[in-house]
Amino acid sequence: MEIKTRSIRSLAYRCEEFLDESGQPRSISYPNSLALCILDALFMTGSHPTAIDNVVDRYTARHGGADGAKSLRYSIAAAGGSEKWAREVICNLKPAHTQPGAMLRAEVVDRATRVMADHGIDTVDDLLAAVGDEPSTGRHANEVACAWKELPSQKSGISWRALLMVAGSDHFEIDYRVKGFFGRPFGSFPRMTDDEVLELISATADYLEVDDRVVKQIIWQVSHRRLRPDPKRKEFYLPYPLDDELDEEPDWWLGVYDPEIRNEADEWSSIFEPEFRTASFESEEALESQRAFEPKGEFAPADEEETDWSAPYPLSGTTGAAPF
Repeated sequence: MEIKTRSIRSLAYRCEEFLDESGQPRSISYPNSLALCILDALFMTGSHPTAIDNVVDRYTARHGGADGAKSLRYSIAAAGGSEKWAREVICNLKPAHTQPGAMLRAEVVDRATRVMADHGIDTVDDLLAAVGDEPSTGRHANEVACAWKELPSQKSGISWRALLMVAGSDHFEIDYRVKGFFGRPFGSFPRMTDDEVLELISATADYLEVDDRVVKQIIWQVSHRRLRPDPKRKEFYLPYPLDDELDEEPDWWLGVYDPEIRNEADEWSSIFEPEFRTASFESEEALESQRAFEPKGEFAPADEEETDWSAPYPLSGTTGAAPF
């Protein structure tokens, strides 16, 4: 299935919100601090983005923004344990899950630093080198990924994929949330396969003149609610005829939202596609008036009464139930 201009423009518009004027991404990333990557990944699930930012900002205010996994572990030990560290350093006592008696996420952070130490990982570059091109989930997952998912409440692997995203890894897995991002009609693709999603991402990255990894990072973080789009931002409506191949884009399309063009496209659509109109009559009275003049169909002639299926079955010896 070919990628249409409509799909590329729609995805590009959603990604442009998280690109600055120079085209640099404004997505969440910590290329210089594995400590911040671990904090962001483990506090992401079930938390508001502001709460995650607060945890990262409080740690950064205390220790700076270049700590590795080893420095994070030393910080917890210097505070007197994970509970004191959670109270005094990051000021966050969120539990690992919602069940009674759950350990603090700060304890999971401490255990995550031990996983990194066991595999000789201290920096972001160490993590990316250890992961390499091996799968991050599944039966053949990388051994670091397997060890991470053995942490309390981390079996789903979401926090591991979040860790790779903020670390700048090229790994991108199309999970159920990413599929939900493309679930609504996306141009001419109401339902897209994984290959079509990757093809659309590549085409959109070329259009925006950014790396594929930037678009993947934005999509993943938006779909997992780490990034929140501006609710006041105007929705992007593409004119109906804009469904050609990218190299055959109409000359009149400016590439920006224009309500006049949208209204004009709606008028043409209402003329040539009346079957898609949802309201043929302005009111129920007009609809009933039209029905009064319409003859009954061939399956219900005028001289026959329509069957009342709510009445008991008329044959003798039956229980009165409907005949189905």
